[in-house]
Amino acid sequence: MQKDFSPKNLFPGDYPKSKFQTCKNMPKFQRRRVAEEAARFIVEGCEAEYLHAKERAISMLGLSSSSHLPSNRKIKDCIARLTASQLGDEEVKRRITEMRRIAAEIMEVIPDADPFLIGSTLTGQIRDSSDIDLHAYSDDYTILKNQLVDWGYEEIEEEIVDNRKGRFVHLKWHENEYPVEITVYPWSWRDVVLNSSVTGKPMKRADINALKALLKRS
Repeated sequence: MQKDFSPKNLFPGDYPKSKFQTCKNMPKFQRRRVAEEAARFIVEGCEAEYLHAKERAISMLGLSSSSHLPSNRKIKDCIARLTASQLGDEEVKRRITEMRRIAAEIMEVIPDADPFLIGSTLTGQIRDSSDIDLHAYSDDYTILKNQLVDWGYEEIEEEIVDNRKGRFVHLKWHENEYPVEITVYPWSWRDVVLNSSVTGKPMKRADINALKALLKRS
């Protein structure tokens, strides 16, 4: 029987796995090469998606696409190492702190939307082009946008997305040269913790209190 992947059933472990998530028969050193090359493509801006970066790396290395795929987490680890080597550890730390502070300021403007920080700004595994990713919840995204505009955030773009998860909206702009993206989900999704595309596990996220505590420790 086909499993129902509608929003009400989007809980940890409910996403279907592709062959790319399950293959394990590649020699370890080759998986490492693919991960390193895929990470380089992402860091250099040649690819934005992990899967596309893997496919490009496999093609460049002349390997079989059916059995030579490292996990997204391995690629993310390689991205973190590459970024640290390019920018330096101190610059990476400075950017992470600044991006988290920007996130906290935005979250305090839209408290009624129950915002959460997610992604690399939360985990600290940023790359040079990383954005500040937030999740928020509202049945009318224009309320959030108007609150942000009234506070002084400018040139906010809207992007309406329809995919297998449903229909939602991205609000995008730049703040202090950092890309900001708020994904606005329906309020009914408030208690749904989506799976991470990197780890396949429930997504890590931080509300404003958790983020402030993280900033105090940094």
